[in-house]
Amino acid sequence: MTSEALWKRYAAVWSMEGEARETELATCLAGDATYCDPNGLIHGPAELSTYMGQFQRSAPGGHFQIRSVHHHHGRSLANWVMQGPDGSILQTGTSFATLTDDGRLHHISGFFYPAEQGAQA
Repeated sequence: MTSEALWKRYAAVWSMEGEARETELATCLAGDATYCDPNGLIHGPAELSTYMGQFQRSAPGGHFQIRSVHHHHGRSLANWVMQGPDGSILQTGTSFATLTDDGRLHHISGFFYPAEQGAQA
């Protein structure tokens, strides 16, 4: 899978429900993956799945679109936008990840831009 396809698949996982989300996370993430954003550090796909469920409750209908992906030497950077159910831009950001030898996301770090920058990014 290309880095762009991987990030798009991972972005879609944030909108999925329980079992489907966990199945997709197993495809996209290493078993010992970590996820870190300004809210904290998460260890493993199961914890990330719980965090994603919390995201869904806090931003009903929110979903992510990948704008661009850069990749080299087992590292990948994705620029994204979070949209509301009406297509409005709620947040923009960048996520960085190291990749496993088999091409799955390993250590992910998410960075959020200020809301006022979101409409311009």
